[in-house]
Amino acid sequence: MVYPDRKQRRLARRSLSFSNARSASPERDRWAIILAGGDGTRLLSLTRAIAGDDRPKQFCPILGEETLLDQTRRRVSLAIQVAQTMFSLRENHKAFFEELVADVPATNLVVQPTNLGTTPAILYSLLKLSIEDPKAAVGFFPSDHYSRTTRHSCDTSIQLSQP
Repeated sequence: MVYPDRKQRRLARRSLSFSNARSASPERDRWAIILAGGDGTRLLSLTRAIAGDDRPKQFCPILGEETLLDQTRRRVSLAIQVAQTMFSLRENHKAFFEELVADVPATNLVVQPTNLGTTPAILYSLLKLSIEDPKAAVGFFPSDHYSRTTRHSCDTSIQLSQP
């Protein structure tokens, strides 16, 4: 294939190298963990104006009709099987996330009792995943901000997490 500019050639090389990396780690070992446990305090006045309550921003449709969590789920599903996507959530946000993850198996929900920060959320999720799939290649995807992530970006995130 002929690529007219440098950027296209570079992207093609990355794509080819990822294809090779994927064969070393089958798709069944590729997992995503969507981080959705933050309190969203910095944008609370905005989310209160949009939703009429104190929901964290990841559970609010800030841009368009979809919540930030829904947008993140959609982007991640371009690269990772839906069944291999876990969600790190907080118990006190249950009223906000319950409907959004109603189709997700309970085994894919990592619900923390309190907010201890991002690092404990990641560790707790990894501990749970290590029981499910000890050889998992994991990508972490925050759901509390807008991103124009594409499948290539999600694939690259997973590739970087592989040993």
